[in-house]
Amino acid sequence: MLKVFKYTLIDLARNRFVLGYALLMLFVAEGLFFVEDDPAKALLSLVQVVMALVPLIALVFTIVYSYDSLEFTQLLAVQPIARRSILAGQLLALCTALLVAQGFGLGLPLIVHLPNLAALMLSLAGSGLVLVFTALGLLIALKQREKARGVGVGLTVWFLFVLVYDALLMALMFSFSDHPIEPYVVPLAALNPVDMGRILVMLQVDLAAMMGYSGAIYKHFFGSLGGIAVAAVVLLLWFFGPTLFSFRTFQRKDL
Repeated sequence: MLKVFKYTLIDLARNRFVLGYALLMLFVAEGLFFVEDDPAKALLSLVQVVMALVPLIALVFTIVYSYDSLEFTQLLAVQPIARRSILAGQLLALCTALLVAQGFGLGLPLIVHLPNLAALMLSLAGSGLVLVFTALGLLIALKQREKARGVGVGLTVWFLFVLVYDALLMALMFSFSDHPIEPYVVPLAALNPVDMGRILVMLQVDLAAMMGYSGAIYKHFFGSLGGIAVAAVVLLLWFFGPTLFSFRTFQRKDL
């Protein structure tokens, strides 16, 4: 596994997309802090950018890279190397490369301009989303034979999580506003890893009131250390779930 990780990471280090991702995040973060006089306001804008951009880039890049490295994967598969070691090395390298790029592009401006708990939570939430959507991207690439179809499925997943899900959740809450829906709001939010990340960051800057009725529920549940721990566990489950399905698919896949 370590050899596969090493060679994949070296290949990713030469990949212009990874470098471009780091520079893009750096440009966006620095631009927002430069435009806004108040770093706290810049952070709010950065939250929206990170919650939309990070899942998209991690998902699409993982899918495209998986298809582009298929010949290398096939070469490894005929060697005396366990398939689980091949996939584990590739997944670990992808996560490492994207996390390092994001740490440079996002983490560095946050440390310089706003070294507080909210910035730390944004960095951690962004890193969690990198892991989740890298795992989802790998699973999609393994499930779909054609590259175009795989990218299309990935974009659909991103669209559902980032844009459609929130609209459906709000419509559901308004439709059943006369009923006690508090027990269901948090589990429904847990079905979307992007919402988990956004909620954790927003609560750190005390914007629960601006999030309306749902914000009060989120603040009550996630405002404590226990709630934060639950959210972290949910994000880890979103990572390990697709990862386990990916290993199972790769073991049975005809390369």
